[in-house]
Amino acid sequence: MIRRNPITGDPVLFAPERAERPNVFSGEAVCPFCRGNEALTPPELAHIGEPWRARVFPNKYPATDAHEVIVESADHDATFDSLPHDDAADIVRLYVARYRAHDEANVSLFKNHGAAAGASIPHLHSQLIATTFVPPRVAREIDAFTRAERCPLCVSIGEVIAETPHFTWVAPHASSLTYEQWIVPKAHANEFDDEHASELASLLQRASAAMLRVGDAFNWIFMNFRNAPRAHWYVQLFTRQAVLAGFEIGSGSAIEVIDPSEVARRFQ
Repeated sequence: MIRRNPITGDPVLFAPERAERPNVFSGEAVCPFCRGNEALTPPELAHIGEPWRARVFPNKYPATDAHEVIVESADHDATFDSLPHDDAADIVRLYVARYRAHDEANVSLFKNHGAAAGASIPHLHSQLIATTFVPPRVAREIDAFTRAERCPLCVSIGEVIAETPHFTWVAPHASSLTYEQWIVPKAHANEFDDEHASELASLLQRASAAMLRVGDAFNWIFMNFRNAPRAHWYVQLFTRQAVLAGFEIGSGSAIEVIDPSEVARRFQ
């Protein structure tokens, strides 16, 4: 169900059934994502490998009519950085395939790793939520890209952590979250594709390992901009250590305590 903020009109998804999600972290439930427990999930939409190394199915406790879970390993204790590189590259290709499966909607693709990042199940996975509306943040960034004389992500944007032929991994100069990083494609495009999946997977694996050295919880978010050619897609990544307090929530502004140069130094 979609409701609207009475002041701004921003959409809010109401999904009370999500409060019933099992909390595997607390030991109250068997992990439904482990191989052999497939009957505990809705019927799958796609998989990789025989037996499966990754699988996709509708979320049992959906926030929208199109809410998917992408389980990224049969190993309950795997982390993204611990996967064989070819498996990680296949998962990036799977991200793109599932994104394209919802080509008429706005698609949010993200990972919550660890309880502090919003996960209720520790087994390695990401999620996809398709909405009939363009979320406020996405709309705001599309507007900013459209108004800019030159694409902001086609110029220098932060402290470089690493570069590959087709991507730059940076700590943005004006980060708003602790140990925030962006992985930005060097070629301007508003949506991702799987042409350089192996290269992107390598950076995601390096970022996963780096963030887990800092803490046990992190998020990454694929920022795609459907039907907005002036926009430039990227991946936002950040650890979950700091708690948003009154000023941040009340003002919508950030107070950052880690300098981007320190992020780049620590993650290189």
